[in-house]
Amino acid sequence: MLGDLAKAAKKAEHHEAEDFIQAAKLLIANQFLYAEKTSQRPYYFLVTEHLDYFRNLFEAIGWTLVYQADEAFVGILPGEEERTQRLKLDESLFLLVLRQLYEEKLENFEVESGRAYIDLDKVLQTYEHLTNKELPNETRMKDILALFARHGVVERGKPHETDPKNMTLVIQPVIRQVVVEDYLGQLDQLIATDEEGQSVKAKVTEETGESDAEPLPEKVEEKTEAEENVVLQDEQVATEDKDENA
Repeated sequence: MLGDLAKAAKKAEHHEAEDFIQAAKLLIANQFLYAEKTSQRPYYFLVTEHLDYFRNLFEAIGWTLVYQADEAFVGILPGEEERTQRLKLDESLFLLVLRQLYEEKLENFEVESGRAYIDLDKVLQTYEHLTNKELPNETRMKDILALFARHGVVERGKPHETDPKNMTLVIQPVIRQVVVEDYLGQLDQLIATDEEGQSVKAKVTEETGESDAEPLPEKVEEKTEAEENVVLQDEQVATEDKDENA
């Protein structure tokens, strides 16, 4: 692998080996990287410009690299149970509700560039309706949102001026990569069992505690807006349909 890193860095005109290492660390910490996010953009382009290297790197540890050019994200999906994070019951239910809401937005043609915008109040109403369970308290809900924001599944907007407890959430297209099973069936099963030990079959990587991106050196050229809109790769990686317990 060190030899592959040296070769990849040598071919890269504006990058060194340390940049590749930092990009891999960021993928492991965040699971998904987006071109639209300023802090992640240089690493997104680095990974997508060297797909073969990063694909081989993560395949060596049993993970799958996922790249969707049209939705401008790249990420990793765990392939082993010990490398996934076991979700709590309320986290599992919330994740399944997000998937259901995303599908509804798709059916109604209300998705923009793969992203679904929805108010938190609507999410909570749907949670109550589908699960018939009491909502998590405000502190717990913040923790749940923070968890899925760290993994790039949702993006939190600013609180509404007239209703500070409400905000706009962005459900990212990776929700379909993370929850790939019969999500409605899982939702029914979790509601029926009502056991804290049960969790959704989701491909969420284990938390590492590090998620902040260090800026790349000045020598890395910033992509122009026109360049960002160009599809860099035609190749897309098919996701695994293998059951994984989160």
